Amino acid sequence: MSLSPQDAAAVLRDIEQTQSRSAILHEYQTAAPHFIIWGIIWIVGYGLSDFFPTREYAIWAALVPVGLVAGAFIQSGGSRAIAWRYGATSLAVFVFFFAAFFVMSPVSGRQVAAFIPLLVALIYVLRGIWGAPRYVVAGIVVAVLTLVGFVWLKPHFFLWMAVVGGGALILAGLWMRRV
Repeated sequence: MSLSPQDAAAVLRDIEQTQSRSAILHEYQTAAPHFIIWGIIWIVGYGLSDFFPTREYAIWAALVPVGLVAGAFIQSGGSRAIAWRYGATSLAVFVFFFAAFFVMSPVSGRQVAAFIPLLVALIYVLRGIWGAPRYVVAGIVVAVLTLVGFVWLKPHFFLWMAVVGGGALILAGLWMRRV
């Protein structure tokens, strides 16, 4: 039995769609531990920042490197090339935040604590637009929760971000792990 050109084209389209879906699901599973790690870091960092507001910069200065090292370890799987790229990307993001804060001069830690998740949410949405829709959902949820806390829960914004922001990242990581 031979295939018609239309049948062959349909089979090739099905194969391409399956490959694309498989690649996205693999990306989700690769990203899941990063969401979970950063969700835990947000819970600890924002939680401690709420209870020790004069120490928030020291808290984050200790936690961010832990998250970066854990992420590089998970992402690289022992590959130096990937670890180098992860480190270089992290450095670029850090330099961006430093430059943005230098130019914008936020007047409160709460502003800094809202700006970073909003940028992270934007990055998730942009990635999702390019073919990974779960990132869009995660980005929108993080952005909305950040803005809700920033506007309506001013005195408890850090605690809000610990529980709801960190929790949202952990839930997104668990969702990404599901195939």
